[in-house]
Amino acid sequence: MPGIAIVTDSSACLPPDLVERYGVRIVPLALLFGGTLFRDGELSRDEFYARLRDPEQRASTAAPAPGEFLEAFRAARKDGASAVLCLTLSSRYSGAHSSAVNAADLAARELLGFEVRVLDTGGIAMAHGFAVLDAARAAAAGVTLDKTIASANRSAAGANLVGVLATTRYLARSGRVPWIVHFVTSLLQIKPVIAASSGKTGAIGRVRTMSKGMERMVEYAGRRTSRDRPLRVAVMHADAAEQARALAQRVRDNLNPAELLISEFTSVMAVHTGPGFLGLAWQPIDPVPAPAAATKERRPLVARDVSVLEGILGELPGPVEHPPFVVLSGLPGSGKSHLAREAARRHPFAIAESDALRKALVERPSYSQQESARLFTACHGLLEKLLLRRIPVLFDATNLKETHRRPLYDIAERSGARLLVVEVRADEELVRRRMESRLAAENPLDRSEATLGVYEMMRGDAEPIEAPHIVVESTSGDDIGRAAERVLLELERVCA
Repeated sequence: MPGIAIVTDSSACLPPDLVERYGVRIVPLALLFGGTLFRDGELSRDEFYARLRDPEQRASTAAPAPGEFLEAFRAARKDGASAVLCLTLSSRYSGAHSSAVNAADLAARELLGFEVRVLDTGGIAMAHGFAVLDAARAAAAGVTLDKTIASANRSAAGANLVGVLATTRYLARSGRVPWIVHFVTSLLQIKPVIAASSGKTGAIGRVRTMSKGMERMVEYAGRRTSRDRPLRVAVMHADAAEQARALAQRVRDNLNPAELLISEFTSVMAVHTGPGFLGLAWQPIDPVPAPAAATKERRPLVARDVSVLEGILGELPGPVEHPPFVVLSGLPGSGKSHLAREAARRHPFAIAESDALRKALVERPSYSQQESARLFTACHGLLEKLLLRRIPVLFDATNLKETHRRPLYDIAERSGARLLVVEVRADEELVRRRMESRLAAENPLDRSEATLGVYEMMRGDAEPIEAPHIVVESTSGDDIGRAAERVLLELERVCA
């Protein structure tokens, strides 16, 4: 039975791995710098914050047009969804809800028989994002549209938020506080602590340091939670990743949450808070209303997918005491698959190549979010299964973001495997030649369908690798051989 599609706006700030896992469709809000319009996420992090810090560039935000929501509804129907639940941030803060309602009216006339419901969560940032996440989990569990909406409403009602602003400059620039307030707080080195609950937002105190602000936020959340119920917490930040990790550790030590997420503000949220913002969103966890039949159906589906993928690996190498787990990361055309084959020629590996695995799972790949979520759920299950059997594994996929790599780090830790992360690089001219060769089908071993356009698009998504890793170049055939040797030498060190 086709499922319910979840659509939301980009202010939800959901971690990308959860967006991908649950196939949530994100409609970006708009960002304006000096009259130039950008979609949320279109600017790189560095470019956005450089513009934001420039006093000559005035920034503002705008809601998506109804047509952008309508396009998301159309795409959901095309992908086989039975209905859409669209959740927006509070209508107090944005016209996104009004745009989504208008889009739903248009859909009622255009997409006959396809139900679209729109819900104002009443929240912002992850207080809004929690409602989206619970709706997505309920939809994934196979419950009805009404029960999915009920899950979202319960989540929205129980969400709370507290945050510390590093500066009030950006609120003053947007007109949300007077400049005199910014002047006084800057002069006295005061950082406001703000809170939001039940649709109301206001200042609850002030601190002089972010460390004291972290302490105040954790205390504030602790006083408003019950130890008798499991807790979900999201640490939020704007260009303050290191401090966010420190805050997350305080949350673990003091609140012991059942679920802890770290959420980076998108551009449209950071415009108002400015860089350096830290915050917490939290709520008690309610169980997802999953029918027993739906739960039973999903487990065999994942197990079946893992079995299908395992079936195309061919003969597997024998088990070893400490199985190596090599994770390749690199753009299309960087030479990952060539390196994987060369490494496997010199060392026994089970090669899990994402392009080949996708085609084994789906006869005609569409590369949709839902399809990718299904693929990587199965891939992660396969990798862990092999490593628990102590089979050496090499995983060949782009793995460009930390949200894509983090589940692999967890798999290595759970299975006791020896992890080696390898970043594969190639100069742009070589990538172009490889893409032309791919279009001409000159290499029968090349299973990828990525084009130069895909390369250009994905290049902006690549994030630095936070885990220990090595970097190899694949400029020529000789370089691939040397790269493979380097990988194996490093593997010896890791496994020693």
